[in-house]
Amino acid sequence: MSRFHRHNTFSIESDKPITYWMQQTHRFNDNYALMYAIKKANEHNLPLQILFVLNKDYPYANTRNMTFMLEGLKPLKQKLLNAGVSYTLKIGDFKTHVLEFFNESSMLIMDQSYMRFLRDLKTEIGFKATQAHLPCITVENNVIVPVQEASDKAEYAARTIRKKLHAKYDEYNQLPILQTLNNKTSNDNASLLDEPIDKILKHIGLIDSIKKSKHYIGGEDEALKTMESFIEQNLNAYKNANDPSKNLTSKLSMYLHFGMISPLRIYKNIEEKAHDSESKKSFLEQLFIRRELAFNYVVFHEGYDQFETMSERWAYETMENHLNDPRDYLYTKEDYLAFNTHDEAFNACMKEMVKTGYMHNYMRMYWGKKIIEWSQDYKTAYETIISLNNTYFIDGRDPVSYASVAWLFGKHDQGWKERKVFGKLRYMNFQGLKRKFDINAYIKQCEKL
Repeated sequence: MSRFHRHNTFSIESDKPITYWMQQTHRFNDNYALMYAIKKANEHNLPLQILFVLNKDYPYANTRNMTFMLEGLKPLKQKLLNAGVSYTLKIGDFKTHVLEFFNESSMLIMDQSYMRFLRDLKTEIGFKATQAHLPCITVENNVIVPVQEASDKAEYAARTIRKKLHAKYDEYNQLPILQTLNNKTSNDNASLLDEPIDKILKHIGLIDSIKKSKHYIGGEDEALKTMESFIEQNLNAYKNANDPSKNLTSKLSMYLHFGMISPLRIYKNIEEKAHDSESKKSFLEQLFIRRELAFNYVVFHEGYDQFETMSERWAYETMENHLNDPRDYLYTKEDYLAFNTHDEAFNACMKEMVKTGYMHNYMRMYWGKKIIEWSQDYKTAYETIISLNNTYFIDGRDPVSYASVAWLFGKHDQGWKERKVFGKLRYMNFQGLKRKFDINAYIKQCEKL
């Protein structure tokens, strides 16, 4: 196996363009699928066309995440046109528009997807391509080690996948090199992208109350600037990044979510430029081990997105034993969105999420644990966390999102000292924040938002 997964073994036999359905990897550089597409186009002296489908009905699509995405698509289109690659934007259903391109293509190339909705769709499209005798290949672009190369099963925890990933790193640590496209065209079938983003959203019928972030801008160039800024300012202090008052996190998760930057590009830059070994080790553990454990989770753990099946047996047993424990406080999602709880730290991190589209990594754990503690039952807590996560976080709707939420309920974790409500699930409280950090400084930072 490799990064390149063939759906069939048909050869290119027409003079129609190569089509790359670019839905998961929103970048020009460090893009294995684009590299492969240009290589194939040059081998057969064919033009190359990019297809992108804008679908307002994608789960949890809203003004915030769609604006961030469009901020990246606008300059990306121009980079592709400058390279002689045609660009077509379609509005509506993914499958409908991709299937329409079968008759206009000599080969179809797709980004690998991992979340069930797009993963299953691409499997179906690959099958239909085979029925149509259309060469079709899927390329893994947004993990360092291809998921099924790292492991062939759902891993229990970071400790069980760590050695497997490190053992495969040298095999997959080469960034792709783009050739110049020989058969250049200049077909721009995406004039809508030249319009202001608010007009684009209105055109596709996406109108909602989840405002765009004024703090983060989407796009490949912005992703690279964010990485360089992190390396220069915060990388060598990253060993202290758990402290939310210090603001030492990379803010790269939202760019990774949209494929605006390659995780391998980040890895190589961190490896080369980090001077503090503890900070480097800590960051690469998150980027490589923890992140790719999450991809393993959504691929191999069949029920990753359902409360009843997302965690381990021991976790469900302890939740069952404590289901009827009295809760000291009960809050609703509306209380959280109004910043109306008794917990200042929780209100602060909710404000960070609602106002910016981001929340400090450590506070995400605390945030989720509090919702478990303040909900009438565990399923309600899970559904509330998923809804808020996928609606307000720019990096929501992601393998890391689902793995992180499942972790709150025991997945990839272990049993702890038994206590009320949580049972053996890991517990976090405000006093712990006060002991470890200057939590009041973080609260004041969020109040300014």
